[in-house]
Amino acid sequence: MKGRLIIMFCWLYLLCVCAAWGQNKPRMRDIPQVSCLHTEGGLDSLQFPGGHERFYTLYIYIDSLLRTGKGRLNILHIGGSHVQGGMLTHRMRLNLDSLGGLRPAGRGMLFPYRAIKTNAPADYVLSSGGTWHGIRNVQRDSTTLLGLSGACAATSDTAAWLGLNVGSIGPTAPSRLRILGQGSTPDARPYLISRGDTLQPLPADSLPGLCFPIPQGTDSLTIRFQGLWPDSITYELRGLWPEAEGGGFTYTASGINGASLPSWLKCGLLEEELMLAPPQLVIMGIGINDANVPPAAFNPEKFKENYRELMRRIRRVSPQCCFLFITNNDCWLNVRGYRRRPNLNTRRAVQAMNELAAESGSAVFDCYRLMGGHASSNAWVRAGLQRRDHIHFSRQGYELWGDLLYNALMQPLNHLEN
Repeated sequence: MKGRLIIMFCWLYLLCVCAAWGQNKPRMRDIPQVSCLHTEGGLDSLQFPGGHERFYTLYIYIDSLLRTGKGRLNILHIGGSHVQGGMLTHRMRLNLDSLGGLRPAGRGMLFPYRAIKTNAPADYVLSSGGTWHGIRNVQRDSTTLLGLSGACAATSDTAAWLGLNVGSIGPTAPSRLRILGQGSTPDARPYLISRGDTLQPLPADSLPGLCFPIPQGTDSLTIRFQGLWPDSITYELRGLWPEAEGGGFTYTASGINGASLPSWLKCGLLEEELMLAPPQLVIMGIGINDANVPPAAFNPEKFKENYRELMRRIRRVSPQCCFLFITNNDCWLNVRGYRRRPNLNTRRAVQAMNELAAESGSAVFDCYRLMGGHASSNAWVRAGLQRRDHIHFSRQGYELWGDLLYNALMQPLNHLEN
């Protein structure tokens, strides 16, 4: 009798463990039936041309996060207009937020895009007043120091301000706000206002920028500047970083319209600011602007060397991080003499990304083949998933890509051994 009770207890224990394990397994997103989407042969899965050993360690860590809720997963998604628009990355955040045991630990970098008169993600509210001047990493003649955001918003207007709706940046309330930037003199500095009170910066730490406390229950913050002088003394803001306590995931999106690999290589403070959240996973969505040149001008070897240099810089901060290449999507060329023609460079850029993945142990998410390959953007435009410029996607299209990328990223977790 005693032996039977012990056996029954062991079986009950194993059933409970298995039930808990099943609850922590990621649920895949339902993908609609779309005739222009080609998922045959596992094209909707991650490809590992050089093996998946590096990613296996990442998945073991994510699995531990899902089981215990302890630890932090830092993801960096870097690219061009596909990233700046925010629809793809917001969908990824929502999907990751649905994972049991992996709560948002922070929104990552915020930037006042609208202050410099360009499009902004719709998933947070950052208002502005006064006169601002934008500098971006796509500008050839700029000598301004740039970092993780790839841009800065500069002002010498004594009336300039920024307003942050704290509740709009995610379900996890931040306890600190780090302001990244520099003044043209030491006296040109930001300060933070909450409920009419001016907040003092926290004691200096080893991370970049000035860090301010956020009082509990704060719903809005105002950033103003001291020591400015019109047309003379300026403050250059590179971004805002809300910080929260505890574990979870941080998904930082760094995107600038028109940015190429040389654009990001110009960001001399990238490594310093990556220290705010050293990434375990870097999603590389750079390439469509590099390939937007006449066919004879695209050099795959130079393209790969630029990628290698960017990867080297990131790995100096996070040596064990994994890279995931999102290939170029099928698109039209947008250069004089070639407009409204399918881009012949896309296939060559995709091949270069696969070669880079093979040599670095990285993963590939093949948008090009998922779309159907060369000239497939025509069908995506007809389906309402891609815009008429045959480069960017509609909201529905970006959300579809966000679900496909999430499924591809999470799918290997379902195959880990208990």
